[in-house]
Formats: sequence, C-alpha cells, structure tokens
Amino acid sequence: MRARRSGMVMAAALGLVAVAGCGGAGGGDGQGGPASKGGTLHVLSSTDLEHLDPARNYVTTSENVGRLIYRTLTTYAAAPGPAGGRIVPDLATDTGRPSADARTWTFTLKAGVKFEDGRPITSRDIKYGVERTFAAELPEGPPYARMWLAGGRSYKGPYKDKQGLASIGTPDDRTIVFRLNRPVADFGSAVSLPTFAPVPQDKDTGVRYDSRPFSSGPYKIGAFEPKKQLTLVRNTHWSPATDTVRKGLPDKIVIDLDLDGAVVDQRLIAAQGQDADAVAFAPVGPASVGPVLANPAVHKRLVTGESINTRYLSLNTRHKPLDDVRVRQAIAYALDKDALRTARGGPIAGKLATTLLPPSLPGAVLDDPFPSPGGKGDPAKAKTLLAQAGHASGLTLTLDTPATAGGQTQGEAVQASLARAGIKVNINAISSSAFYSTVGNTSQEHDLVIDGWTPDWPGASTYLPLVFDGRLITPEGNNNHAQYNSPAVNARIDAIARMKDPSAAATAYGELAGQIMRDAPVVPFLWDKAAVLTGPHVTGAYGHIAYVGELDLVSLGLRK
Repeated sequence: MRARRSGMVMAAALGLVAVAGCGGAGGGDGQGGPASKGGTLHVLSSTDLEHLDPARNYVTTSENVGRLIYRTLTTYAAAPGPAGGRIVPDLATDTGRPSADARTWTFTLKAGVKFEDGRPITSRDIKYGVERTFAAELPEGPPYARMWLAGGRSYKGPYKDKQGLASIGTPDDRTIVFRLNRPVADFGSAVSLPTFAPVPQDKDTGVRYDSRPFSSGPYKIGAFEPKKQLTLVRNTHWSPATDTVRKGLPDKIVIDLDLDGAVVDQRLIAAQGQDADAVAFAPVGPASVGPVLANPAVHKRLVTGESINTRYLSLNTRHKPLDDVRVRQAIAYALDKDALRTARGGPIAGKLATTLLPPSLPGAVLDDPFPSPGGKGDPAKAKTLLAQAGHASGLTLTLDTPATAGGQTQGEAVQASLARAGIKVNINAISSSAFYSTVGNTSQEHDLVIDGWTPDWPGASTYLPLVFDGRLITPEGNNNHAQYNSPAVNARIDAIARMKDPSAAATAYGELAGQIMRDAPVVPFLWDKAAVLTGPHVTGAYGHIAYVGELDLVSLGLRK
C-alpha cells in the first residue's frame, strides 16, 4: 500500500509531523546484542515482490527491499518510533532547497556516490530515472512527477521523446533542478520515493529492468527468480561514508518468496540452523500468535511496529449495484471487522478502524458512522438498507484477494460476514506478485478489493487526494480502486491544496475524510500494527512506521 495526491500541496514538512511510534523486543541493537559485519541474512516471505523497477515500485514491501538496492535523493530515516517518519538526505546533501515560491527545487548530489560498476552517479542519471516514470510501459509508480513537473502532462517518456523533460535541469554532474507547475512545499519528501532513484540510460532494459535494476545501494542483485528467491550480494562500490541510513552489515541477503506463512512461523519459532539468522517479512499468522506469546524465549524475538496504514475493503462504485450509496452503506454495516482482524492475528495486528485516517495522522477525527457491537457487523441494519435499495432478496458480488493464505482467510471473513446480510461473495484470488497491477487495471478489477493505504509521508495530503480524487482514475496503475468520482470531493481537494496553513489543511482533510466515509466508497477495518518474528542471531530489528510496521531491512545485522 502506498499514497499519491492531487492539487497544490502546502503540507507540513514531514520532519515536523508527530506520528505513532514503533517498539518491541528488537529495538536498538535488537535482542541479539551488537551486530557484526558479515554473514548471510535470510528473509522468509509469504508473498512475492510486486516490482523492483524504481519506476514501478509503489508497494511498501517492495519499497522496503528496493531501499537495499538503490538510493534516492532523500529517504526515510532508519529508526524506530517517530524518528523513522523523518525525511533525511540520501544521495543529496540536504532535503532540497526550494525557491521562495516553492516552484523550483534544487538538490546537490553528495561527492563519491557510485553505481555498482564504479561509475559516479550523476544528476543526469537521476533525471533519466524520473523521465522513465512517464513511459506508458511503466504505469504503476507514484504520479508526483507527472502531476507536478512543468510540461509533465504532455511528456511521453524517454522511449518516445529523446529530448527529455526540460523542467528537469542538470547544470552540472552534481546539481539537479526541478521546475514545478505549482508550489509544492513538501517536494523534498516526494523525492524519497523510488521514482527518484538514479538509472543509467545504457543499463535501461525497459520492462525487463524490473528483474535487474542497477544498484546504487549497498547490495546488488546476485540472482532473482520471481516467486522463488532474490539473492542480494554486496555492491563493493557503495561507501558507508556517503550513506547515513543503510548499515550494509550482512555480506549477503537471501529473500525466499511465496512461502507458506504457517511454515515461516514454524521455522522461526524453532529457529534452527540458518533460520537462526532469519527474519519473517510479514507479521506472525493468527494460528501462531498463541504459541509465540506463550513461549518467553520466542516472545522476546517478536518485534512489534506501529504504522500509519489503514486497511479497508474497496467497493467499486462504477459497478452496479455498488453505484447505489445505500448498498455500499449496507456493506459498511455488515462487515465484521473483528473477524478480519482475527484473520490477521487478532488484537496484536492492530486496532479496529472506524475512519479513513488513522489517529496518528494530523487532522484525524475519531468517528464511527457505521457502528456495530464489538465491530462484528450489524446484518439487520444492512438488510434494511438493501431492501430500501431494492435488493431484499440479496445480491452476488466478486471479491479480489491476494492468492496467499492470509488473503484467503481475509476473503473468507468478508464472505461470511456479508452472507449474514444476504450478500453472496465469490472470491477471486490473484497472484501476490500481480495483485496491485491487476486491481489497478480498471477493466480487470471486480466488485470488491481487499485493500489498504500507507501515506507516502505522514499526512492526509498523500492519502485522500490520490485514493479518492476521481480525476486521477487511470486505466492502468490506478490507485482509486473504489473508482470513486465525486465532483464535490474533487472540488474540496482542490480547495484544501490551495491552503498555505498546514494545520488548517490537516483539519480540512479530517473533515473531508468524514464526508467521504458517509459515501462509503471503502470500508476501513484495521489500523495496522505488525508483529514480526526474528531469529536469535538477528540484530538491529525494529518495526518501521513507513513500511506498515514491518522490519526495516537496511538496519538488520547478525551476531556472530
């Protein structure tokens, strides 16, 4: 899950925003004590990676891996708690220097930054990397460059337009200048996204770059077999002297993909052999929570991180009968949120969500427009609304879920809770490596989607506009899975974007979130936490707020 946005942005600088903290057994150096350099870290993942190409990488789990391979102009700090929500310099010497009107932003690259073949990273490599994001062949990434760069609406990317985008200037090898079509006060946060990673033009292989992006980070790709395994080895030309974020401690990182989640839990509970040097990529499964909490030796290896993510069920408002607000409200009443949380591990997985914005975001207003006892759903109220909408005899819908054990369990929870209101739900399971690409295709998305959103930096400006502005619906790479298009909401988004007072904008976004909730294009069910198991030899483990509370891979090491 990730965020996007529309309109003139005058949001608070990320570093000034207070966000929920992360904690757990693995804070600081982790439960294993001080880390040593060397060894092989194993990451056990129950899902595949969506994309590694920085132009297409816009899912938090894949971004977490991408941060090991490539660097961006700025990035999130490597820290637990609120400190992890700060944007810090990465390839750049600072977080950017805006002009007085915030329409021109200048960055200077650090000296000595290099690609995996030893060549210097230049401003032209950053420029080319950004220009690639305009190519129709690479539609899945965040839209900030396309939205904000002057001339971006007509630019077709470097494969069709060899002249490049004139609004990105490279006066010398270490200076890059972005000229925007509007004031953007937090552009220094936007350039933390993978789309602002350097790509050398002679290494660009188009859509095939997804399997072998060229490294500017501490690791390069040794081998990659999608759905099976990604092996990262040291980039010997990466220098920790130029990188205050990544520790680069293990010699090798092996990420096993598409494993059975229950098997991952069993392996890490036992922690035998190489699994003592392993971490889970995803939170512990619901069946394993009890055994983990009951065993003190294992419990101390459970790292819990907070997030700013909201999980929700998207309702495709372009599909009948979901174009009727009464049907959508019926689903909002019927949904058993507690069952969905149980499917994700119970209370350890987070708090039941009743609003779009998690409480940690500025402007969030706690409310519950569709209440039910214990969050377990109100089928009687749902049936009344369905009858008013002409569906007293029920209806049938199709739900898109990831083809994982967790996706299946959540799908069955939706299926069971809506059945109590007379709504039959068919489950359509989609490969985890193609899930967001598929539901982001408006012609392939079905009626309902197991969904969620993590702002790109703490604030509603990277949440509400890009998920609910109907003008941003695109045939591919679409993030508005509800396909919700309200002229009133679109107009309010524009009005908030013109506000120059960050606190006033935050308050206005909170009010807008309540307005959207009453339309029920989505049904929030969980404000995430992530409880992740680590092996006893792993150090530096903490949940990172930007990656839905899951482990920050760049800080992990091994105790000898």
